[in-house]
Amino acid sequence: MPPKPAWIPPFARPTSLLADVCALEEWVAPSTAERVCVADAPPERVYRAFTDPDQFARWYGPVGFPVHRDTVEVDARVGGRQRFEMVAEADPSMRSGFDGRFDEVVQNELLSSSGAWDGIPGQAGAWPSNLRVEFHDDDGGTRLVVREGPHPPGTADLGRQAWAMMLPKLESLLSG
Repeated sequence: MPPKPAWIPPFARPTSLLADVCALEEWVAPSTAERVCVADAPPERVYRAFTDPDQFARWYGPVGFPVHRDTVEVDARVGGRQRFEMVAEADPSMRSGFDGRFDEVVQNELLSSSGAWDGIPGQAGAWPSNLRVEFHDDDGGTRLVVREGPHPPGTADLGRQAWAMMLPKLESLLSG
C-alpha cells in the first residue's frame, strides 16, 4: 500500500466528493475504513451537516436505507449523545442503529464518537465502533477525513460501500 500523503497538492485534489470515488481513499486496516475527500463547502457548513439532526437525516444512510429524522439525536459536545437508526425502504422491519457518545469535539474541526451498532445483518447483538471525522479548511472548501471502525469480521466492505453511497448524498445536500 502506498504511503499516505501528508498533504494533497492542489493539482491532485479531487474536485468533488464524487471524484474518482474519493480519489485519495485508503483503507488503513481490514476492519477500519478511511476516506479523504474534498467538499466544495466551508468546514462550518460540512460540520453542520454532521451535527444538525435535520441535515444529518437528509444524507446519512446508504441508498435504500435512510435515516428517519425522528431517530436522530446529536448533542455535539464531549459526553453528548449521538443516536440514529437506518430503516430499509424495502423492508421497514430491517433496522440498524447506532448509539454512542462524543469523546472529542472541536467545533467545525473534529467530531469523534464511540458507541455500538445493532441490527446489522449477520451480526449477533451489538458491536462497538468508533467514528472520527476531521474537517480541514482547504481554500474555502473542506478536506474531510473520515475514519470508522473497527468493523466485525466480514462487514468492513459493507461500511466502505455505505460511505461510497453516502458521500454523494452529502455532496448534494451541501450544493443545494
